[in-house]
Amino acid sequence: MASRRYHQIDLLRALACVMVLAFHYLHRGHMEGWVPFAAPVALESIAKFGYLGVQLFFAISGFVIYLSAQGASPRAFAASRAARLYPAFWASVVLTTLVVRWGDMPSLVVPWRDVLLNFTMVAHWFGADFVDWAYWSLAVEFHFYIMVWLLLRFDLMRHIKVLMAGWLLVSLANFVRPAYPVEFLLEVQWAPLFCVGISAYLMRGGDRSKMIHALFFSAAALSVAYAYAQAAHIKAFDRTDLMLVVALASAIPALFWLISRHQFEISGNQVLYWAATLTYPVYLLHEYIGYVLMTHLARAGLAPELCVLLVVAVVWLAAYGVHVYLERPLSKVIRRVVAGG
Repeated sequence: MASRRYHQIDLLRALACVMVLAFHYLHRGHMEGWVPFAAPVALESIAKFGYLGVQLFFAISGFVIYLSAQGASPRAFAASRAARLYPAFWASVVLTTLVVRWGDMPSLVVPWRDVLLNFTMVAHWFGADFVDWAYWSLAVEFHFYIMVWLLLRFDLMRHIKVLMAGWLLVSLANFVRPAYPVEFLLEVQWAPLFCVGISAYLMRGGDRSKMIHALFFSAAALSVAYAYAQAAHIKAFDRTDLMLVVALASAIPALFWLISRHQFEISGNQVLYWAATLTYPVYLLHEYIGYVLMTHLARAGLAPELCVLLVVAVVWLAAYGVHVYLERPLSKVIRRVVAGG
């Protein structure tokens, strides 16, 4: 399998993670009543767009997962994904469950049956609630990985452009008239973002065909259309907010266009390496644990800004511990077991 590291992708990972943290800590947490203080208006007015960090993650995934599938057997691909995803995820399910139950916030607690089903990463298949609502995006990613595995299993990767065209057509049809079964099974709402990443990877590798350009720009346009439609249902968003959503959503394919043309190149360093490496466990740990900790710190009399800073520090430290002491050793075991060697 391909293993080259793209430092610009590391930077985008870190940016997406910061966007999501800002959205939850400075906007959604207080809006939903899980954080007992509001962020300053200036910060909140920016942080409310942070949910678009998840869309950025999906585009990154399209690029990186297609890269990781190059030259991989179906079993090797499954082993790499399982080793990458499950160790930190299992640890986060346990930690989140313990903290939420200790924190005495009943609205965040899910039944023990649902907790157990969360260990599969696809609790929604069984009608169970996620231990942390941020996990919904992992379920989307899981579906995408299954699709890539199927392409490997049936030797269809060489037809990737035709398959992307079909995926985007189904996505367009769903945009015009949503069909939940199709939307659920094929993740067509997010297909344009995955296709942006895949197309950018192919163009960066030298594909300059008319078809790949058509796929990229079609995926870009459709991803922005979905972002606008989603934002239009947010009651608190006015016309200016909607225009900002369009601008930010358009920036995602724009960045990948620059990557595809080798016009967005940066050098790596230790700070960037660790920031990117820890984005996954940070994402897994931050939301509900963050709400609980901020609530208790606020009750103890700490200033809101200090609550947020302390929680961010705690979450990143916890993510470091999960990565070093659980994710690294367990991933080797899982990879060996799944790969069969």
